[in-house]
Amino acid sequence: MPKVIIDYDQCRRVATRIKSLGGVPPDREDPMPFSFPPEVAENAWCATVAINHQTTPVVGPALRGYIEGKLLRGWDYLLQKAIWQANRFPAAFTVQWLIEMRPEKLSEFYRDEIEGDTLNRIEGRSELLNDLGAFLQGNNWESIRGLYIRSEGYIERADGLGIGESMTGIRAYADPVKKKLFYFLAIMRNQGFWEYRDPENFSAPVNYHEQRGHLRIGTIKIVDEYLSTKIRNRENITSDEDIEMRFAARSAIECIAQELEVAPAAAHYFFWNFFRNCCARENT
Repeated sequence: MPKVIIDYDQCRRVATRIKSLGGVPPDREDPMPFSFPPEVAENAWCATVAINHQTTPVVGPALRGYIEGKLLRGWDYLLQKAIWQANRFPAAFTVQWLIEMRPEKLSEFYRDEIEGDTLNRIEGRSELLNDLGAFLQGNNWESIRGLYIRSEGYIERADGLGIGESMTGIRAYADPVKKKLFYFLAIMRNQGFWEYRDPENFSAPVNYHEQRGHLRIGTIKIVDEYLSTKIRNRENITSDEDIEMRFAARSAIECIAQELEVAPAAAHYFFWNFFRNCCARENT
């Protein structure tokens, strides 16, 4: 029996409400004052998405620091600090740099002069970068673009050499719900690097802002009383329960996107920005 279900009627009601407000804007990245150096840009995006998790944890300090005098948190700091460092150090995000990454080196990379060291799980993130470097080296690629070229722009292929299928060989991208994969693919498209020949296989990344938000607006519902109690009590849930909840949220986004006649990625960007700004963890 499922523990989480999709309320398709509520999905349609939400889509109708969004339509009445003008629909969703085009999915695109926020404008940035600086960019990754072109020669390592694709590797840098791939690596930064690979270590983008638990940057604003429930327990412990959030990742934070200053860029150009502005205090940034979470993903915003993770990305902007990476861009800033990549423009200072030409070797950053090369295959050798990824392979040789160590915890102390990664801490130094993200250290802020005022806020100090706030990047958590440093050993695990360092290992993910090592694994990405080993994947590229094992395929004799200096850039993740080699994978895109081999795939001929297909996310999925009958021979198993599509982008999505191949990237499961990278530990950071092995998630069955494909959160990081779809987020990385969206960035590659929106930054003008990649285009996909099978957009029907390009779905929405689902992060915890969206998971929380869709539970609150009722597009997905927990029907298992034990799981509901655990979440309300902020107890740890199992990996299988987490995967089921995220698959349900992705299905809800896909349903709403279909009603709106937009790509799931576009609906994702809308919900992600809405929920993280208007549906905070502590303020419903």
